[in-house]
Amino acid sequence: MRIGLLAVRLFLPWVLVAPALAAVDLVTLPTREGTQLTIYNSEDITMVREHRLLTVKEGVNRIQFSWANTLIDPTSIEFRILDKQDKVDLVDTTFPSGRNDALQWNIKSQIAGKIPVEIRYFASGITWSADYVGIANEDETKLNVTGYVRVTNGSGEVYDNAQTRLVVGKINLVEKIADLARRPSPSRFPDEPPIVYPDANKWRELSHRRKEKYDALDLALGDERRGEGKGGHKPKEVIKQGLSEYFLFTIDGREDIKDKEPKRLVALKVAEVPLESIYKLTERTGDQGFTKFYRFKNVKLLDEKGKEKKLSAMENLGLSPLPNGMVRLFSEYKNKDLAYVGGTETKYVPIGDRVEVNVGPDKDITICRRLKDQKIGNVVARQYKRRLDDQFVLYFDLIDYDETLFYEEELISGKPVPAKIEVERQFDANVVLWGSEGEPKDWTSNEPGAYVDLHAITGRVERVDQQHVKYFMDLSPGKKQRVEYSVTCKRRKVGPELNAEKKREPL
Repeated sequence: MRIGLLAVRLFLPWVLVAPALAAVDLVTLPTREGTQLTIYNSEDITMVREHRLLTVKEGVNRIQFSWANTLIDPTSIEFRILDKQDKVDLVDTTFPSGRNDALQWNIKSQIAGKIPVEIRYFASGITWSADYVGIANEDETKLNVTGYVRVTNGSGEVYDNAQTRLVVGKINLVEKIADLARRPSPSRFPDEPPIVYPDANKWRELSHRRKEKYDALDLALGDERRGEGKGGHKPKEVIKQGLSEYFLFTIDGREDIKDKEPKRLVALKVAEVPLESIYKLTERTGDQGFTKFYRFKNVKLLDEKGKEKKLSAMENLGLSPLPNGMVRLFSEYKNKDLAYVGGTETKYVPIGDRVEVNVGPDKDITICRRLKDQKIGNVVARQYKRRLDDQFVLYFDLIDYDETLFYEEELISGKPVPAKIEVERQFDANVVLWGSEGEPKDWTSNEPGAYVDLHAITGRVERVDQQHVKYFMDLSPGKKQRVEYSVTCKRRKVGPELNAEKKREPL
């Protein structure tokens, strides 16, 4: 059943806080003028704003709002009169006996005519997800990126003429909206009198949980009402706003969000995004060859002079984080045919961060690693006593020594253009790196670890973690390039036990 507003003729059999109501004339209500959906992707919660032109007559008008078979939180429903508040007043809010899918508003009006009203509430069952499609040009230097948002409505209600707003950011709910939507009615038994909230404008304050939710979300999102009503036909835009720890995407235009029918909306359409091809080699996966990656950044586009292009939010990057989603990349041939090159599931991409997509192994770049020399020095043997049993101790020895390995790596690129490479090597734990920034303070330390000397490499080097070091280079086409470095492994307190005769003595 759709959410609806219904005015009924009714005599109240009980005494209200407001003056007793006489017969109420039937009021015919039009359909929604517009709906605004603010959908969160970190929790199952959607803020719904319905806008209607309510026809009232002088006197008291009784309005019923019902939501049977839908996932609406009844504790969050709020009614607002948007115009002529000095002549139209909300008297009270009433829950009918034994029902948890309806309530009534009593409106006292000094005028007859149409007034704009807003009904706001939280709903469950509406979700959204993002995905991206990129098409690379033939020389792999530019990428056309289209971002899509798929809205899935499982709330049980059809939201026609709806403006969609999407919120990226994590929120924490004490109670789930779906649980609140299914809770029993305020009047548990049919023979109980209806529950009346005398001041309808403040009735939601009686629910502390609802007030907390609205305050938190309203404070973050504001009372923004852009694009309300029926607008003209114009190119769609995406309005991106930073709101504290949240980001709000407002997709221009309006769509019918039907129940159980996913809706795909275009949220991003950016042309000629700078694209890099990166070639990586790592020992984490045991690979011996290079893997190719496409990389682009979430930054504003620049013109040939290095100045920011004047583009709409829908046609530019770097204005907001990119929501997590699936990225699929294609390569375009001369005849405009497309070939799928790879995809990846990306997480939240902050402004300035990058997206990388694995497009598979690449045989055009080869590497040969050789161990040129090896030496052991600083050998120190120490003798210890170790308790053997209740009567004897055993003599044994431990050794400290430094083992230095000298490597040479030869790289050849068969690419027609310069190639950017990243080579990651794995060593023992506690890596100490000597790179282009100079000799580190702990280079002469006696602590165990792998002391990696890469300062002779012309490119950038970095310590990735305790076991991995990475260096970066630009390879010229068809040119052989060599990299030389050394690794000193400082071994401490290692065996084998040198007491081969197992000498022992009494305690």
